[in-house]
Amino acid sequence: MQDTIKAYFSESIQIQVAAADTLAPSIQHAANLMVASLLEGRRIFSCGDGNSSFVAQHFSDLLLHGSQLERPPFPAVTLGANSMLPSEQCSLARQLSALGSAGDLLVAFVSQQQSERVHQAMEAALSREMTIIAVTGDEAQEITGLLGPTDVEVRIPSTNPSRIVEQQLFISQLLCDLIEQEIFHGG
Repeated sequence: MQDTIKAYFSESIQIQVAAADTLAPSIQHAANLMVASLLEGRRIFSCGDGNSSFVAQHFSDLLLHGSQLERPPFPAVTLGANSMLPSEQCSLARQLSALGSAGDLLVAFVSQQQSERVHQAMEAALSREMTIIAVTGDEAQEITGLLGPTDVEVRIPSTNPSRIVEQQLFISQLLCDLIEQEIFHGG
């Protein structure tokens, strides 16, 4: 059992080190896009697949309530499954079609290879002329294929959904801290 415990820690640490070496530019770009959007009075929507849906909710909570600072709330909305039709694949896209506007941002947290709900939400964002920030793992080609030249992918160097979710949680906290630092302390 101890070997298994050590292996889990070792894998997580290796991914964290690899992410630190490769993701700084894309995380900085994502944070800059969010800062610009918020300063223009735009909203940030978030969504996630499977286990990443709680990361999307956590991220919106951080934006609404603050991370390091006591501050006014940022306009953040988590897209969620329809409680009346939880298996409906277009539930996230319908919410975004109803609420999203040109210039708003969608932050999509994806830990699986395929996610029809998130895929459709991203298509809805594109149709609304929104910018997309996708926080993915190494095998999310379906999702990354939707990204355009103004969008950002933060690709976590892992294919293990559990390790991807761990890093997404870390990155969501980091993004919020960077946004607060830039807006309230001027970088």
